Amino acid sequence: MQLTRREFLCGAVAGGAMLALPRPLRAQGVGSYSVPVLGDIHFDSPDPKFYHANYTHSTTETRYKAHLAEHVRNSAMWKERLPRLVRASAACMRSDAAFALQMGDLVQGDCGNAATHRRMLEDAFGFVKGTYGGNLPLVTVAGNHDIRGDIDGDGARETLEKWLPETMAKELGIPVSGTTFSFRQGPDVFIVVDFNEPRPKLSLIKRLLEESKGARYTFFISHGLVVPNSLSRWFLLGEEKRDAERRELCSLLARRNAIVLCGHTHRMELLECEFPEGQITQFTFNSVWTNPAHAVPAIISEGAGAFGEGGFLKEYKPFVRRFMLARAAGHYWLRVSDRGVGVAFYGGDATIPTRKFALRINGKA
Repeated sequence: MQLTRREFLCGAVAGGAMLALPRPLRAQGVGSYSVPVLGDIHFDSPDPKFYHANYTHSTTETRYKAHLAEHVRNSAMWKERLPRLVRASAACMRSDAAFALQMGDLVQGDCGNAATHRRMLEDAFGFVKGTYGGNLPLVTVAGNHDIRGDIDGDGARETLEKWLPETMAKELGIPVSGTTFSFRQGPDVFIVVDFNEPRPKLSLIKRLLEESKGARYTFFISHGLVVPNSLSRWFLLGEEKRDAERRELCSLLARRNAIVLCGHTHRMELLECEFPEGQITQFTFNSVWTNPAHAVPAIISEGAGAFGEGGFLKEYKPFVRRFMLARAAGHYWLRVSDRGVGVAFYGGDATIPTRKFALRINGKA
């Protein structure tokens, strides 16, 4: 069924009316809980011009045309497929849900002015939060599309950098002063990091890690990968001039046996590395449902030996213990307890798990 523009923009209200959801768990002593997770969703209108009428150019003509093609892609997804996916996630609501998590690229961006960019962020956030019923806190991390605008600068980055901390402070009920921040859920810490250059500041990440010493699990949330899987440098601290910081961050997270949660690649990935300092388990989520067939995972590569070769990847290769990369799109549930941490993947708009992954078994940081 295709959504009209009115139905599309009123989806948050409809979602709230359909579902009676539990209030979020807030008690610090709660040690067992679950979190619905959405990967990138590139929120957009079924009408490609609705948010993009003032988007007139990009760095090159080729890049601009590529961006316009993304608007058409999003239009196809947001006519009905992505709303079905988000509603399916809400339909799987569990009584122990603590909050919902969205992995960045909440919106497509490319608005052309600050006012439209803010409206796009608010529409996207309202749709997702409303579909979950309105009471469940919703946490999102800064993605590259969340700051993307015209070449001359149209206020997209500045809008996100004001809107995100304001919104997260309201959702979490704590002070949030920037696009990199942390919060506690029961005995665990969630460190949410803006991967967009020239951020993040490693000194801030180190402070957040120091402040959360003793956490049972350390969840590190970044739109871009922390441990890269290819020679592309579009990942956290990926610029060559930041290689020393990248290596230091890897060591710090390994010491905490961190569980890293990412998006960005439009792929589903599980990567686990056992470094001398400790373990990093990284899971990459995807909800960009461009092809209906991607509701069923298609393995691209699997096994430690399939991890990339050459360049800076040789730094990671000897330590890889698990690796799986797949074309897959859907929604997810993160489940956390003393027994461990797992992820259930629901392909497309499924309401029965398609595949389950153990991220950590009986592991404590």
